[in-house]
Amino acid sequence: MSESGLGKIGVIGIGVMGNGIAQVAAQSGFTTLVTDISAEVLERGLANLDKSLSRLVKAHEKSGGEKGISPVAKDEALTRLSTTTALEDLLSCDLIIEAAPEKPELKEGINRKLAELDYKGILVSNTSGISITRLAAAFGTPERFMGMHFMNPVPLQKGVEIIRGLATSDDTFEKIVALCHDMGKIEIPAEDKAGFAINRMWVPFVNEAIRIVEEGVASVDDVDKCTLCLAHKMGPLMTADYVGLDTMLFICDVLEEELGSAYKASPLLKRLVESGQLGAKTGIGFYSWDGYRAAGVNPDVARYRIK
Repeated sequence: MSESGLGKIGVIGIGVMGNGIAQVAAQSGFTTLVTDISAEVLERGLANLDKSLSRLVKAHEKSGGEKGISPVAKDEALTRLSTTTALEDLLSCDLIIEAAPEKPELKEGINRKLAELDYKGILVSNTSGISITRLAAAFGTPERFMGMHFMNPVPLQKGVEIIRGLATSDDTFEKIVALCHDMGKIEIPAEDKAGFAINRMWVPFVNEAIRIVEEGVASVDDVDKCTLCLAHKMGPLMTADYVGLDTMLFICDVLEEELGSAYKASPLLKRLVESGQLGAKTGIGFYSWDGYRAAGVNPDVARYRIK
């Protein structure tokens, strides 16, 4: 039996984050049910999830079993996964992880719908910066709600930021800590303040890296090389592309609103989002992307300067 005592987990959204969360839940032995807006979206998401598992199988083979997972483990994880387009099908889940796009109104709408359906389990949001207390109010039973901010890529990143809202119960918090352990993750408790802990530190760092580029101090690839001395596996701008520049801008705005103008988003970040260049998911951001592999610096960024 799992440390958390949970048996069935629902995941709302099968995008980059929801996909990884569903994979980890299924790999960890949980019956996992994923929902999204259409069968086509779910089919694409499952195909990407299968590719992710296959990469772990290859790593297992190449490392002689020291890394990754076995083919049998992959098959077992897939048998635990199922999908649905009906939100009400998730009512049988012990816990639901909402991994919808980072839009407050969308997440609040999902929470209200689950409340209307009389969902009795624990609901957590994989938000990177929206107030947990605000989202909990939309759910209506704030004691059974909190934040569970996974890091990207979810199957590989060990840390999970966990955030209590104003009225989150001790029982809910303890179950989420135990769930982190069930999933092989390391819990990082944080308070419900703008950016929580991780993005409160990381987003200003990335924002300053963007300013270095837009002022012509250093190029995109050289800025990313600067963090090699910090033992970062990926530079700040490439990471921002991977996360999504629209998400980065959203968190900057949240930080500025609560903490002041020192956290104001850089003009270049705003211009990229306005132009629809959102990073890896749109094929172009600070870099041009081939799938989720960087293929060179975006020429629009290379020429951009604030005089």
